[in-house]
Amino acid sequence: MLVLEAARASGRPYLYLDLESEQDRAKLAQAELYLADHVDKLVILDEVHRAPGLFPILRGLINRNRREGRRAGNYLLLGSAALDLLKQSGETLAGRIAYLELAPFTLQETRHLPPDTLWLRSGFTESMLAPSNARSLRWRQDFIRTYLERDIAQFCQRIAAETLRRFWGMLAHHQGFLLNTAQFARNLGVDAKTAASYLDLLVDLLLVRRLPPWHANLGKRLVKSPKVYVRDSGLVHVLLAIPDKETLLAHPVLGQSWEGFVVENLLNCAPEGVHGYFYRSSCGAEIDLLLCRPNDEL
Repeated sequence: MLVLEAARASGRPYLYLDLESEQDRAKLAQAELYLADHVDKLVILDEVHRAPGLFPILRGLINRNRREGRRAGNYLLLGSAALDLLKQSGETLAGRIAYLELAPFTLQETRHLPPDTLWLRSGFTESMLAPSNARSLRWRQDFIRTYLERDIAQFCQRIAAETLRRFWGMLAHHQGFLLNTAQFARNLGVDAKTAASYLDLLVDLLLVRRLPPWHANLGKRLVKSPKVYVRDSGLVHVLLAIPDKETLLAHPVLGQSWEGFVVENLLNCAPEGVHGYFYRSSCGAEIDLLLCRPNDEL
């Protein structure tokens, strides 16, 4: 809905279609004809991955708009299931599309709220602004259940939702620690290759971050395994059944939860082209987050 508020504020005519709505999907039964009637508007297509047949049609409309001298930026495609969206749009709209990852809100964007509220509840709007911690917790529980049972099932139907839920919970317990795929595999009762594929899926869906180690020829033995973080701190807390700040302060994950929260805020606020790493030597020297600029400045 924030996208709609921005569209209204711009003063530019727009058309919003939610492709989870049967009514809106019905409007696109003859998609090319319907969208051609709205070439003077910004067309916002929400949950666009639910209508994969639209991408070839959009390609044709974009090409026509270019020939007729219309400006770029006529279509805004939104989708929470990034893996599917990127695959379909990349194959069909190459050279005609730009990507923008919208992370949950950061401290820089929520200065009117106490920082601990964002840390505890997450940066998802409905959870962050819920009238109580209990309502926030319930929203996050529903989000995880819906995402596991509906969204992820679209891509990996052979993964049981409960298995992936357990794996996600294990990652929350190991927040900010070095990746040990073999340990996860043993705990799940699967082989290491399968556990690695589960992790790849959650990384692709922007739910988990693999923070790579930084190393250079320093004449030292350095850690080579990545760290793993559940990217949203509020999801860490709900996966570990942490309902409020008092419970969090007494929980063993406290320090790692805060570390992950800070790392995610810094990386989401960093300029384009900045990459994050961590540094750790075999002797115990450690830097939790090392930012590398495009000119290789550290």
